[in-house]
Amino acid sequence: MKTLQFLCLLLIPVFTANAQTIENNELVIGKVDSIHSKILNANRKIWIYLPASARKTPYKKQHYPIIYLLDAESHFSSLTGMIQQFSEVNGNKVFPEAIVIGIPNVNRSLDLTPTNALTGPDGRTYPSFKNSGGGEKFQAFIEKELMPHIDSLYAPSNHKTIIGHSFGGLTVMNIMVHHPNLFNRYVAIDPSMWWDSRKLLNETKVALKDKKFDGKYLFVGVANTMPPGMTTTQAVKDTSGTTGHIRAILSLNEALQNRTANGLSYDYKFYQNDDHGSVPLIAEYDALHWLYKGYKKQLN
Repeated sequence: MKTLQFLCLLLIPVFTANAQTIENNELVIGKVDSIHSKILNANRKIWIYLPASARKTPYKKQHYPIIYLLDAESHFSSLTGMIQQFSEVNGNKVFPEAIVIGIPNVNRSLDLTPTNALTGPDGRTYPSFKNSGGGEKFQAFIEKELMPHIDSLYAPSNHKTIIGHSFGGLTVMNIMVHHPNLFNRYVAIDPSMWWDSRKLLNETKVALKDKKFDGKYLFVGVANTMPPGMTTTQAVKDTSGTTGHIRAILSLNEALQNRTANGLSYDYKFYQNDDHGSVPLIAEYDALHWLYKGYKKQLN
């Protein structure tokens, strides 16, 4: 908890420093782009963060890691603040400078679920899930329309990361399992692996045995969504609806920990003091540190 409190204090000046351009007396941390998607039959807004060097030099002279961020309206400021703080401020080079492509939501339960289902982790029916199951079309939009558009504007390196939380984490896992070559770095934060009676979870377990994931990295961050006083050991044995969410993630972690030599680099962290809503910021922080561990030493 002390780490999280320190990080929050650290980020207070970052959000000001990160606003590196001033337009009409307003501090701006990024820009809004749009793309017409034939696949989704809609115009989609995209939020773009560029590091300072990308605004000073021609893009083709430097290749930047690209981070695609789901639920941009919730996580764009915190993620770009961390990246800017640890790649630019006071000579910090903990992470490389990176371009962040934030994808705001239009219909979250449609775009971020791979199949149509109505049942939640507690076994109850949720009418709001009626139009779910558009995840494959959303993935196709990212692969065939959004990424070519971004690649035409900037000069990406071979480091391509996708970060998602909750349903976004479910999307991250679906892409890794069924479209593993789209990215090489995956960050799934408290992913909704209970979705559709654990369908993707079961597919993931099969894929971990049958597929190769050479050169791929996966970080899974897990919030404490258990009843007060319960441990993860107790949660695994529990059968109530209140633990349906975390039990599915713990089952995912077990499969990943017991995977055969399939080439996947994997790290996992359980956040005892963070719930489903608070976990994204600290998990993003840990994920980036893990993905780029040793980066600073390579520069020395």
